[in-house]
Formats: sequence, C-alpha cells, structure tokens
Amino acid sequence: MTSSFSNLVARRDLLVELTLSELRSSANETRLGWLWWLVDPLLTMLIYWAVVVGIFGRGEQYDPYPIFILCAILPFKHFSSSLNSCCKLLRSRDVLIKSVPFPTMVLPLSVVFSGFGFFLFGMVTLLVAAVAFGKPFSEALVQLPALFALQLVLFGGIALGIAAIGALIRDLSGFMSHVNRIFFYMCPTLYGVDMVAERFARLEGVVSGELLVQLYMLNPLAILFTGYRDAIFYGRFLQTEYWVTLSVVSVVIFLAGYRVFQHFDRRVIKFL
Repeated sequence: MTSSFSNLVARRDLLVELTLSELRSSANETRLGWLWWLVDPLLTMLIYWAVVVGIFGRGEQYDPYPIFILCAILPFKHFSSSLNSCCKLLRSRDVLIKSVPFPTMVLPLSVVFSGFGFFLFGMVTLLVAAVAFGKPFSEALVQLPALFALQLVLFGGIALGIAAIGALIRDLSGFMSHVNRIFFYMCPTLYGVDMVAERFARLEGVVSGELLVQLYMLNPLAILFTGYRDAIFYGRFLQTEYWVTLSVVSVVIFLAGYRVFQHFDRRVIKFL
C-alpha cells in the first residue's frame, strides 16, 4: 500500500492506534506515568532559569523568565524529539513494513502526533506556571489552536523527510544531534527576537539590520516561538506577515517532505 493522502485517510485508525500506543508506552516506562509529562517541563524550566538567571545573571528583560523560556522550550522539545525518533524509525520497523501492507507514512506521523501529546501536557504546565507567576491571560490565547495546527504541519513535513532519508543514511541520527544543537542556539530559544534586532542594528552601514531581521524571521521555528510568547507571555497578537510566512513555509515543507517520502517509499522503504 503506497503512502498517499487517500491511503492515509483510509487507514487513519492505524495512525490513531500507533499514536496512542506510543503515548501508553512512554507513560508505562516511568513510575510517575502520565504525571511525568507535567513534571518534566517544570524541571526543564527551573534548570534553564537557574543557569541563565541565577548563574549568568541574564534574562532580566524577560521577567518572569521561566514563562518566557518555556514558551520556546516546549515546541523545541517537540521538534527535536520528532527528528531524533524519525532518524532510525523505518529501519527499526523493517519487519513490520515487509510483513503488513499499510501506508508507511503513518509511522513518522504517529511520532509527531504522540510528541504533540507530550507537548500539550507541557502546555498545561506552562499555563499553570503563568498563573502562579501572576501573568494575566488575554484574548491573544485564541491564537493557540492555529499555532498548534501549523506546528503539526511543519513538524510532520520535516519528520517525513527525515524518516525517508534516515532509511538511506544509517548515521543520520548522530549528525542530527548536532543539527538540533545548532537550531537551539540559532533560534530565539533562550532570548527574544528583540535581542536579535538589536545585534543586527549594530551592523547598520554594512548591511541593513532590518533586512537581516526579516531574513532571520523566515525561520519557521523563530516565528513559532514568537507566536507562543506573544499569545502567552506578552498577551498580544502575532503580526500578520509572520502568520503568512509561517503558514506558507509550513505547507511548503510538509509538501516537500511528503514528496520526498513518496519518492523513497516506492524505491527503498518498502524493500528495507
């Protein structure tokens, strides 16, 4: 059975079951079970708070810093875990792929959807922490469902492409750990876009700082992090041009990942 949208819709029950199976498996691996998904982002938030604010004395302009950083850490963890899991995913399921006919694209997509489940638990922790730190909510929270949808589209496309390439390149997982590290520090994870703009403004006379910021914000992760911070931390709406950019880039990446997966599905994946 080829990996196509029609076959994916026809076997959506399989996608749901694989996603739930991944969630149950992850919960059963820890003593805290489902509760760990609430505790883990809280511990992550406290660690970065202690390092950035407590040790380096930075982040005072983003008070409360724990809320600011968790708005980026949560989607980044979803991003990095999806990429890392998909690198060896198809090779690890080669027996299943050879023995049962099904659209193999459900495998990387189930990884993205299960990771999104963990992300939603972390989002609950974030919202509770925001209340605890006295951060008022506003109507800007209505942006969250749209951000969730675009995050799934973006990460789904990346996961499809990485899974297909990982079926060809055995050492991709080792390389991907370095890619994740680059994205973590190059994206506005520990800092805001305002700091990026300030740095670029110092280059005036050499190249336009505003142009550099526009190029920087073509990165969909940068827009995604900014969107969550606008909705939760600042209580404002993401700029329209960022919505357009994020939507277009997410759809383009998904279609590209889908086409790459289809290409290798016919030639390699079914014959692992």
